[in-house]
Amino acid sequence: MTDDTDIDTNRPSFADSPLVVPKGSLQLENGLLYQHLQHGSNYFEIPETEVRVGLTQNLEFQMFVPDWAILHTNGATNTNIANSKPSLTSVQTTSGGSQNGASDLTEIGLKAQMPHLWSDLNVAVISGVTVPTGSTFISGTGVQPIFRVPWNKTIFGPWSAAGMQSILVVNSGHDVQYQNFCSLNRAFGQRTSIFVEYAGFYTHAHSPSNIIHFGIVRKLSRHNQVDLHFGFGMDKTAPAAFVGTGYSFRFDHLPLID
Repeated sequence: MTDDTDIDTNRPSFADSPLVVPKGSLQLENGLLYQHLQHGSNYFEIPETEVRVGLTQNLEFQMFVPDWAILHTNGATNTNIANSKPSLTSVQTTSGGSQNGASDLTEIGLKAQMPHLWSDLNVAVISGVTVPTGSTFISGTGVQPIFRVPWNKTIFGPWSAAGMQSILVVNSGHDVQYQNFCSLNRAFGQRTSIFVEYAGFYTHAHSPSNIIHFGIVRKLSRHNQVDLHFGFGMDKTAPAAFVGTGYSFRFDHLPLID
């Protein structure tokens, strides 16, 4: 990817983009997310900021900075929340009321864009770690590794497919989670697109969670993008419903890197 191309983001889909940001560019992807959880609980987080820096033509540094989370429950509950980071986290509370605090420093790592193996097929490899810097009700303990393989491919005309397969260590290092995301995308012109996405979370010794997800993306200019998305849980282990919005922007020609 070069700095004369339009902004390309990891949000709002669960699956990351397989494309890296241009060398010498800084990209900030921001948003807010509201979730209505099972058992009548509500969860809100902001600013969902991912920082991405282009290091070379095929390599970038990326991480999620801590955001602020608010959880309101009606009583004792053990439920799952879907984060801006494409993961599913178990939250346990013993009494009703509100809790709030910062999330972890999440998915600190590198994305490497692979050479083309097939026409119009883009593939990347992401490796990183999550550091437990957040509040105890949403934070794990110990460094937790993450490995992801995002991809996308043009099908025909304005239609494309995308997805990502991931392996994560979750629940304070006690469980391993496999994730399978896949989406169908439709472009309208050069800067507007919509998608429908399936997200599956499969955690060892736990019931799977499945989500259906919809969204629209609009590139306001070459460096600015807005998005709106919503989704529904397909079983009782997933959030009941969620809605979010975001704004992303890119700065090119950083000193010392460009």
